[in-house]
Amino acid sequence: MNLIIATLLICNVGGPGTTRQAQPTVDKFLRRLEKVGGWKAHEVAGTYLTRLAACDRYVAEKKPSMIVTDLVTYLERQAQWKLVPLAHMGQAEATRYHVLVPEGSAKKLGDLKGKVFVTTLAKHPKFLSKIVFGGKLDVTSYFGLKRTRRPLKGLRKVARGQAAATLVDDLAYKFLGELKLPKKLVSIYASKRLPGLTLSSVGKDAGLKKRVLASLSKLCKGPGAALCKTFRVHTFAPAKMAIYRRLTKQYR
Repeated sequence: MNLIIATLLICNVGGPGTTRQAQPTVDKFLRRLEKVGGWKAHEVAGTYLTRLAACDRYVAEKKPSMIVTDLVTYLERQAQWKLVPLAHMGQAEATRYHVLVPEGSAKKLGDLKGKVFVTTLAKHPKFLSKIVFGGKLDVTSYFGLKRTRRPLKGLRKVARGQAAATLVDDLAYKFLGELKLPKKLVSIYASKRLPGLTLSSVGKDAGLKKRVLASLSKLCKGPGAALCKTFRVHTFAPAKMAIYRRLTKQYR
């Protein structure tokens, strides 16, 4: 058995599925990463977690050399975990957030002041205020902020009149028309485009960085195409550091 040379944590807080469900796909990705990155089989280990507390424990115990994070987690743990962005999973600015309301109920954010706003990001008001809404409002005092665990639950609550608005990303917004909701929901606000999942190294490991960057163009080609499709990405692109510097400054 080969020794573990590198460890990858995929920390997608609030993401779909469970660690157990995701592990077969994670293992396939690790084998692909090993092959294109020049590692031997099973020299890279890793897992998928969807709760921040679990990610914190994993980082403390396993000390992973690479971490994939959603943008919220990146901004909240960048300094603590010593994250150095290496690659975007997909395009550099892959997604936006949309505020959805029942058609005809509101036209602008001002119409929602003081009303119930449900979102999976309710525990991250700083991210909502400074990144999603660009520092233009403080969500904790502007809305009646309520948490929902899944985007679909938020959509249903709004469609049933149990909340005035909800927040979804581009992926959920794209499939809105396929849902059988009692009321049509429309977007009255869209954030600026933001990075999706980001692959970072933990610390400035020059050797690891060189190896990973050399592998990016190969990950989603040939046998890797179908695998990348399961992650809903078509390519891994080198991280644009200017984006992360801007967002980190904006988040302070």
